[in-house]
Amino acid sequence: MIARTNFEGDSNVGAYGVATDRFVFVSPNVSEKDLNIIERAFNLPFIQSTVATLDAVGLVAVANSNGILLPYTTRDGELETLKNMSEAPIDWIDSNMTALGNIVLANDHGAMCHPDFDKSARQKMEDILDVEVIPGTIARLPIVGSNAIVTNKGAVVHPLATTEEMDELSELLKVHVEVGTVNRGSPYTHLGAIANSDGMITGSQTTGVEMAHISQVLGLV
Repeated sequence: MIARTNFEGDSNVGAYGVATDRFVFVSPNVSEKDLNIIERAFNLPFIQSTVATLDAVGLVAVANSNGILLPYTTRDGELETLKNMSEAPIDWIDSNMTALGNIVLANDHGAMCHPDFDKSARQKMEDILDVEVIPGTIARLPIVGSNAIVTNKGAVVHPLATTEEMDELSELLKVHVEVGTVNRGSPYTHLGAIANSDGMITGSQTTGVEMAHISQVLGLV
């Protein structure tokens, strides 16, 4: 299913959830209306917790079907809740960079991270996500998580991404990569959409042309 909506009046729907091909991770404070939309779009089990007391789990967490990465600011109770709800490995990264959703990009084939993560942090990412992790940029920016929406079928990246960056990402993630926008011209495609291999929710400001393009690249139509 493909839907267009906003969460609590915010069209940056990607800030509020992470969809994989096995589960959807959202805050327990998401409204019943929004949960119904998410359930119809993905028809997958929910994993629900705040992260560092925040509802915007899409900004601070990264997940693929193999595991969930959290910032060190995650509270012990939140980590315990998540581990009780998920069969997938879950752990936190020892790094001062805490907006993981903005600076790490992952699917079930590979992951790219902010170049400032050290080797030990990248190793932890590989252990939890069970994929190769490499440092990189998109549109010559280190906020690779913000600048791309990726599934196991495709990726839509910032319009200023270079050919070299797109080729590297395509090889790493094993998907077709194209540039695009969401929410009427926003280049930060991750913030404007939640997607997996079978469904997608975009922000309410996303135009029909943008929605059609993203759907095609992600193999949803």
